[in-house]
Amino acid sequence: MLVNDKAALRRILAHAGIGLMACCAMTGAAHAADAAVASVPPAQCGAGSRPETALQGQVPAADRISGRSRLGYSCNLSLTGQYQGEGASLVSAVAGRCAYVPTAYGGIRKKQFQGVQVIDVSDPARPQRVASLDTRAFHVGTWESLKTSPAGNLLAGAGVGILYGTNKLDLYDVSDCTRPRLLNKDAGGTDSLPVDNLAHEAEWSPDGRTYWIASNAAGLLSAIDVSDPAKPRNIYYGGSSIFLNHGMSFNADGTRMYLASMFPAGLVVLDVSDIQLRRGGTPRVRQLARLKWDDGSISQQATSVSYRGRPYVIVADESGSNGTNGAVRIIDVSDERNPKVVSVIRLEIQQKQHLEARRQDLAGDGLFSYDAHYCSVDGRNDPTALACGYFNSGIRVFDIVDPLKPREIAYFNPPAQTGRNARLPASDHAGMPALGTLDGVPQATDSSGLKLADLSADWCPSPPRFVNGQLWVSCQDNGFMVLDFTNGVYPIRR
Repeated sequence: MLVNDKAALRRILAHAGIGLMACCAMTGAAHAADAAVASVPPAQCGAGSRPETALQGQVPAADRISGRSRLGYSCNLSLTGQYQGEGASLVSAVAGRCAYVPTAYGGIRKKQFQGVQVIDVSDPARPQRVASLDTRAFHVGTWESLKTSPAGNLLAGAGVGILYGTNKLDLYDVSDCTRPRLLNKDAGGTDSLPVDNLAHEAEWSPDGRTYWIASNAAGLLSAIDVSDPAKPRNIYYGGSSIFLNHGMSFNADGTRMYLASMFPAGLVVLDVSDIQLRRGGTPRVRQLARLKWDDGSISQQATSVSYRGRPYVIVADESGSNGTNGAVRIIDVSDERNPKVVSVIRLEIQQKQHLEARRQDLAGDGLFSYDAHYCSVDGRNDPTALACGYFNSGIRVFDIVDPLKPREIAYFNPPAQTGRNARLPASDHAGMPALGTLDGVPQATDSSGLKLADLSADWCPSPPRFVNGQLWVSCQDNGFMVLDFTNGVYPIRR
């Protein structure tokens, strides 16, 4: 989806349960130069791969029509195990030997299992669902707020949706990861206590004492003190000086927040020390810098890393602008008041000259194009690899040993589940209305006769996780998967 398609943009915002609301006065912002024209160097596929048939990252219309996309594509990554279930929603979490996979609120009347699914991955070749967590927030959907604490012992998720998700927050002890235990119980003991918040995204502070929640509405941020996870309490509820928020990360001591900005696309650096240090009086969040760019929109997520002690932030765009898809950017924040983009990861299919190809490929699909959503690294200090989940382009892995010269080393785009919408009520993608039709591709309809997304390529919006040398991933139509690297591309030797 391109931002200059205003009607489609409104549909995305409506589907996400958000409105075009502004909050605080905008201050001056630095402007990043347009991204480099060149695509990121592509992976060199070794034995056992099933390479893409067209441009880097593309599932061409011809493959969608012929059924080739139902075989999937792989390069130096192989599927080890899978739990597809009924599909998955946006962002999954991991703790110990377990994965926690959310399900779409839109399929609530059709799903066999509600809420968040607990997947035991003790045997990576045979992941198994062992429980469902169906308390207040998990029931209505956690969208991009389902996160495990830095210590890996707590799982939190906020209810998303202005009308039905407000003030919902579930906190679980996942020390025994297959048997999560609700901590913030209400008086009845079976559901969670309400906590003031308005959610879309969330992240833990590095010390695990604060669960931060970002809302799209009016740029709101909520800080929830979880020092006593049985009695979480809101200690900050206010604006962030930008129109609409998205994902965030923090510096090592938690006093600086790196916040992805939806509109305008970019990164905001915030001083959150009043909250992190629990200073007395009325806490404030202070904007230190704002960096924006024009060749992307709906910046989705920020990941903080460091190289030899120098801080960087990696930001992924969820959408594009002016005919170009978004990108993943590596930003030097060593001067916190003057952040600078030092490199850009853009796939070949995302380039402006391939706009018409994208339109043809995605004619029968839902709202999203070939864009990244969430990324993760194999370590916060001196990382060597970055793995990103994309809409339509699957899971992509990049060598980032040199943050100025990223290169692709592997990808895995799972088999398309074309026409299987009815079997996947937990997938937001499967319930998404189509924007059109790609002739020759089967297209399901809902009970009212409305055409649904053709599922001719999967959506993989969840952050891929590096676990014991593997990647644990979830895609909306294929569910949870364990991937193994092949051909010696990972671990990366420095």
